[in-house]
Amino acid sequence: MRLATGISAGLPSAQTKSAYLQALFAAVVCVCLLWTLWLLLLNLAPNYTVNHIMRTEHFDKGSFWLFVDPPRSILYMAILGLSLVGLRYIVILLRMAYRPKRVAHASVSSRSMRSGISKSGTGSSDKIPRRTTLKLISALANTERFPSQLAKLWMKVGDLAFETVLLVQILETGAPSVIVGIFTVVVTSNALACAIIMFLPFDRIGLLETLVDLLFDLLVAVGCPMLTLVYYLNTFNFPRDKFAINLEVFPAGWFEEQASVVADPVQTAVIYKSLKSLRITSAFEFFARMGVHASLFLRLRQLVMLIQDPKRQGMRVYPSCHRPAAAFFVVFAVLLLAFVGESVRTSTIACAPHPECAVNARRWTILDDGSLTQCPCLIMIDRDIAPKTFAEWEMPKNLTEKVIQLASSGDLQTLQLTNRYLPELPEELRRCKGMRHLTLEYTHMFTLPDWIKEFTKLEYIHLESKVISPIVSLPDDMFDDMSSLTFIHFAMFIPMKRLPSFTGLTSLKSLTLAVFLSLEKLPALDSLHRLEKL
Repeated sequence: MRLATGISAGLPSAQTKSAYLQALFAAVVCVCLLWTLWLLLLNLAPNYTVNHIMRTEHFDKGSFWLFVDPPRSILYMAILGLSLVGLRYIVILLRMAYRPKRVAHASVSSRSMRSGISKSGTGSSDKIPRRTTLKLISALANTERFPSQLAKLWMKVGDLAFETVLLVQILETGAPSVIVGIFTVVVTSNALACAIIMFLPFDRIGLLETLVDLLFDLLVAVGCPMLTLVYYLNTFNFPRDKFAINLEVFPAGWFEEQASVVADPVQTAVIYKSLKSLRITSAFEFFARMGVHASLFLRLRQLVMLIQDPKRQGMRVYPSCHRPAAAFFVVFAVLLLAFVGESVRTSTIACAPHPECAVNARRWTILDDGSLTQCPCLIMIDRDIAPKTFAEWEMPKNLTEKVIQLASSGDLQTLQLTNRYLPELPEELRRCKGMRHLTLEYTHMFTLPDWIKEFTKLEYIHLESKVISPIVSLPDDMFDDMSSLTFIHFAMFIPMKRLPSFTGLTSLKSLTLAVFLSLEKLPALDSLHRLEKL
């Protein structure tokens, strides 16, 4: 009688704990759903979304961040994939809300069965043989589950592979050390936690394993990206008071009215590149992101099943005391830490002599003594928007050698120079096939080389000359293969009589031509179907 009373007294506590767990779980799924919807909006309307959260919607008529749309096929894949992810989260919530009745009946019958067994066992004298039989049955059940546990183990290896791919992407994009460090700790802790849990003897070990796996999947798929967004929201520092003064003082259309003039170019470039990494812009990124979200969905579904069927909470997800697997996870964590540490250390040393390199890929580099061409630079910025003397304006600092050094690795994607001497683009820059942003203002350049057309991934080009050294000509076929080019700003090409054909500019949205005093004829604009600003 006392035993029954104790059990009945303990039931509300168990039900309360289950209710708390379900409420917490539902909140987590809702957060995942909201984050997925935000990612969907970021891929559909990146400039609007980022302008809204950064409060920059009034800067440069909404084109301050200059996000470029990916190919339509990739955009459709991203929308479809993220929509399916969101639907999966809704399915999880529905499964929690509508609990199957058969589970309740099964739990009732199982309680009556346990009550009958306890009553019959109390009056019998063969307790030891019966316990032995139960242990044997449990052992046979675990043996039958071993192939399933091995399959889950291989799924865990696949999860770590996807997470490693995302970590390498973060390293290659040159993310800040804080983001790299946090993501590395999450991935290595994921592997080590799996190795440790294999040797724990908890009664509800299946629930514990699922909760731990779910925690790390949440951190990878949702937590770290959200942390990246929050980090840049807090670090973005735009001189709004100075920009407001410029808008009041300078006439409409002047260079000083652009928000990019007063913004910190390094900070803007870093934030742009990091927020761009949250989007899906290639097939490789699509499959990597969908793999992580698929793993998270499977974990959520498994946890729902465990909550609704407590009998399964004691069944292990992974094999018990599997030493080879545990050793693999430990070695993986150690090697990953070593790889990330060396990648950050060697790339930092290689780029130390180049303060003009605003962002560099955090890549493991075999260092050569005295070499100045090993920096995996992604973004080079050197701007002087307010020369202090007339001599600095007339003959600025020569950066030809510096551009050669930072372009030698072929990684340069952004080049921004203002009031720096660069009379021609060096041949080494030709290696940078991934060039996406080219800004050359007051660089004493007279023309562009014929191979400029090889920058087929170029998204933004801003060329502005001085009156004393204007650009006089551009290659006729310069734009033929630049289908990704979205923004063009040409200014002060005073003696130029004609421009290259715009036929290949199928993605162009903004075209600015200022002070073309000798231009005889504007190229045909028939192919510019997406042009929004002229």
